[in-house]
Amino acid sequence: MKKITDLKWWESFLEETNNFSRTAVIKNVIDKELVEKLNHAVLDGLKNRILTKDAHGLRIYFPDRDKRKEYDDFIETLFKTPPLADETIESYSDRVFKERFGLILNFYERHSDFISDEIRNIVNPLLEIIGVPATGIDVTVFIGNYGWTPLGIHQDHIGENVVHFHLGPANKTMYTWDEEKYKELTNTKHNNFDIEPLLKHSDEYEFSTGDIFYMPWNKFHIGKTDELSVGVTLWFNNPTKVRYFDKIMNTFYTSYVENNTEVLPPFSDYINSKEPFETFLNIFKENEKDKFLGLTVKDFFEYLLDEYKYSLISNGGWQAIPLSRKELEKYDVNEYSFLEKKNIVGNKYFKILYILNEEEKTISAFVRGSKIKTRYSEELIEIINRLNTSEKISVEELLSSSGKDWPKEASLYFLSMIYDKRGFELVE
Repeated sequence: MKKITDLKWWESFLEETNNFSRTAVIKNVIDKELVEKLNHAVLDGLKNRILTKDAHGLRIYFPDRDKRKEYDDFIETLFKTPPLADETIESYSDRVFKERFGLILNFYERHSDFISDEIRNIVNPLLEIIGVPATGIDVTVFIGNYGWTPLGIHQDHIGENVVHFHLGPANKTMYTWDEEKYKELTNTKHNNFDIEPLLKHSDEYEFSTGDIFYMPWNKFHIGKTDELSVGVTLWFNNPTKVRYFDKIMNTFYTSYVENNTEVLPPFSDYINSKEPFETFLNIFKENEKDKFLGLTVKDFFEYLLDEYKYSLISNGGWQAIPLSRKELEKYDVNEYSFLEKKNIVGNKYFKILYILNEEEKTISAFVRGSKIKTRYSEELIEIINRLNTSEKISVEELLSSSGKDWPKEASLYFLSMIYDKRGFELVE
């Protein structure tokens, strides 16, 4: 039997799904050991999410109260009840929820190292065939015994195809409708809970533990799981051109625009005054304004796109960057001396990329989606290149060429920043 990490398996997957255009269930793909590891990873990711109180993309439903409502008030309860060391998903669910529930958790690659590493390893042959989607890939986890999917019959965003890794323990059934058929039946009603009359017109797909379910974005669909089940879903985000533009512009806002909520007074002589333009420019973060004012419009957009591309690819194509060690462990990048006696190894799927600015004599290193900007040194390039071999190396050897032109302390600090952003691991 072909393995899911093999190129041949993904070639047959593309044939089975007619190059991502046809719904399919592929049986017995995920072996028992990987199912168990992924279940543990789901619990670990939930624990990290709770400990960091990350509510972004976290939705909770209780269908016996109101099948459509998101219970945001329960998030605080969830944040007080992380999974215990010896718990399974079943025992954790029984302890915390005590009723039928649904959890939808977006951007799980941010919270689980195992999921981001293992899923990226699994789909690497596929990405080598099709390339990286324009806005990357991401993971959403579904947990619960919620019956019908709390979103009702719906259609996913344009271009966002999904591969569902089903971990069980219960089976799940998905009902789908082609766009034209659904339009004919309902006049394209979104988030539709009038489900039963439409089932006889649907295509039905049942899948169980270890199966993979694939669905293209343009199907209207709803799932049903009456008993507890867990699904790890991988999304391939191929946006419209306008959504692609919007995504890149949003990175500009978050990277360079100050979140200044000061209310502006009215402008006198609005047309002729220079004050509106000066106020507009002052929204930039400190020391960032001059960077853009000398660029042509073309160069400005090219600069933004380069930063977006380098960030995405340095993170292996994942949309969400991982939690930093500062966020997880309160790591202090200034406490770097301990690194000097360590052995370290980079990850082959998360290469550190960099852009040199010869005029500024700076280097911008992109580490798991985060940018580290520092003064240029040839030694830093050597450090990056060695880490990108993904081979075990001692820090002593790595920094053996440090000299008076570039002190060892500066290199250690650079390594510490990379370590904080999850650019390498410590090994024995």
